Amino acid sequence: MTTQVSEMRSLRRISGSIEYTDLRKTITYRDVEMMCMEAALYGFGTIVVASALVRYAATCNPSEGPSIATVLSFPFGTQAASVKAREAAVAVEHGAHELDLVPHFGAILAERWNDVNKEFAEIRSAAAAATLKLVLETGRLSSTQTRETCAIAADNGFDYVTNTLGFRLVSTDPGAEGSASVQTVRSLSSLAGDSLKIKAVGGVTTLQTVNDLLDAGAHRVALNVLPGLLRAMGWTLDTKKEKS
Repeated sequence: MTTQVSEMRSLRRISGSIEYTDLRKTITYRDVEMMCMEAALYGFGTIVVASALVRYAATCNPSEGPSIATVLSFPFGTQAASVKAREAAVAVEHGAHELDLVPHFGAILAERWNDVNKEFAEIRSAAAAATLKLVLETGRLSSTQTRETCAIAADNGFDYVTNTLGFRLVSTDPGAEGSASVQTVRSLSSLAGDSLKIKAVGGVTTLQTVNDLLDAGAHRVALNVLPGLLRAMGWTLDTKKEKS
């Protein structure tokens, strides 16, 4: 293993939990090709791209390559539920296996739980058998709001909940860009209960962080595509050969 951290999970075990993510508006088709190649090479479990690129990712992805995920109503979640449902259906048709839903935060903050339930039910119906992940901003929600939203998601067949978009919702407020931490993962895990798995998002740049988040209870960890990051984190061409 290339890392010096003691008691670290094997790279192979870590890599399977990674959601290799590129949601920049400047992403190119060549970038998608590289994502698919790197994800397959390092054994990453999932790649995440914008819905417009799902079909292309499906053509680039090896038959035994990573799962393909996309985001719905990214980044604000303000589209009508019917629009989100249509986006979900098209994404699945194009080859997406997993869908990350940005919900209507206004409805959650107002605690209009019937509206939240209707949106989640419509998305679940449109998503067929795809894995569904609920994207929250736990730093902006009360414990009660987080717990109730997770319960509604679980009742509608969602599979995961995410702590944040990892996107600055308000450009003038740096604090609005959430990040993952051990405390955040533990708190979200306790509020979500056993019905939803945890996806950790935001500010992950080291293997130690990935390992700590997994140990805290996360099942997936989002890793943004950044130049040189994989090498700096210690992934090598031999990663997939390492035995657990």
